[in-house]
Amino acid sequence: MEKAIHWIIDHLPKPLQKLWYDHESVWMYILMGGLTTVVSLVFQMLPTALFNTMHMANWLNTGLSTTISWIFAVTFAFFTNKKYVFKSETHTRAAFWREFYMFYGARLVTYFLELAIMELGNHFFATVNGEIVTWRSLLVKILAQVVILVLNYIFSKLVIFKKKETPEQ
Repeated sequence: MEKAIHWIIDHLPKPLQKLWYDHESVWMYILMGGLTTVVSLVFQMLPTALFNTMHMANWLNTGLSTTISWIFAVTFAFFTNKKYVFKSETHTRAAFWREFYMFYGARLVTYFLELAIMELGNHFFATVNGEIVTWRSLLVKILAQVVILVLNYIFSKLVIFKKKETPEQ
């Protein structure tokens, strides 16, 4: 995949190539985030359709489908971020599992932060006459996604996949 991306970038005008290579990890993070979104959508819709055939209660269908989607998306994001965005190499099982658990832990933190932003935002901004106004709730969701995107990138870059300094020889 990296070769295909670099082939495309190398055929862009020089200023765009410079922009890409100067901020490659950010662009790769955005690209892998887009692919992660596709994974999330697929694994939201498949279980939803399956559970609909089982005549499962809507709240249970939504909860289970969302949980399945989140697990697949976060797992996909871990491997793509590790390999393509931050180019992290682990040489022991312990190092691999450390990154894996830290990644999931950070994503759980930002998941609960997103819930808090959504609850507070919907309560103070998106609720009119006791009803949640959809377009206002969407604005809250967009704000939450921006905050979560930035925090996930910072956690990944500065903590989880932090480059190890090599000792001078």
